[in-house]
Amino acid sequence: MKWNKVFVACIFFAALAWCGEVGTKASGKPQKSQVVRATRKGSKTASVPMVPILPAQGLHSELDERGVYLIWENEIETHDPSMKFDYRIYRSEKGSAKRVAIPYLRGVIHTREGERWSAVDTTIEWEKTYSYSVKPITRVYGQDGKLITEIEGNESAPIQVTTHNVFPPAVPERLLVLVTQRPEEKFVDLLWSPNAAKDISGYNVYRRDENGEPTRINSVPVTLLSFQDMNVEAGHTYFYSISAVNKHENESARSQEGTASLHR
Repeated sequence: MKWNKVFVACIFFAALAWCGEVGTKASGKPQKSQVVRATRKGSKTASVPMVPILPAQGLHSELDERGVYLIWENEIETHDPSMKFDYRIYRSEKGSAKRVAIPYLRGVIHTREGERWSAVDTTIEWEKTYSYSVKPITRVYGQDGKLITEIEGNESAPIQVTTHNVFPPAVPERLLVLVTQRPEEKFVDLLWSPNAAKDISGYNVYRRDENGEPTRINSVPVTLLSFQDMNVEAGHTYFYSISAVNKHENESARSQEGTASLHR
């Protein structure tokens, strides 16, 4: 009877040792996944095989007017319908010990080598330095579709991004040119649609004569959505365009031209 107990114990410990070598035994490479046991209150304990734990690979960043783009790759292959795979992104601001998980927009491209992930942080503030890191998350669901547990993998090394705004705003649209000409006065009114960007500080107004080069005719950015040009002469045709300027002093390209013709 004692020999039977010893035999069973040997088999049990051998099985445990085999489970611990799942990720390294065949290839000698770092473990990509681990066997875990997940328990939901009121239910039985269930084994969940091959939960991904490797950090994101090749994490790097890009910046444009929409926010910070984070790009990375993985080689994770899991086809278990009970598991849903995702990433959590952590961000901290330079000089602050506070680190938070941020919401982000995401996209995934599937290749032969694995998946290429991209995330966009649209909640940034300009002229700040942030530190980002990425951690894989596996959510395990039961047959009833309810979440059993959430398992975190290894976090990536952090990268720093400085959000320096060098991006011009969008070009103003719908320029309307109105000519008023009376014996005692003449002028041209310009009206345009507001730029959708939130950091617009004003607009510049450009004018040119026929065959001439556009010249700015306002001394400081115009904060209204209109401009009145009183410095016009009868018998001339003028061509107007508008640009937008943001608070970082980035200027957009000029709008399509509008024409004003004054008769003699």
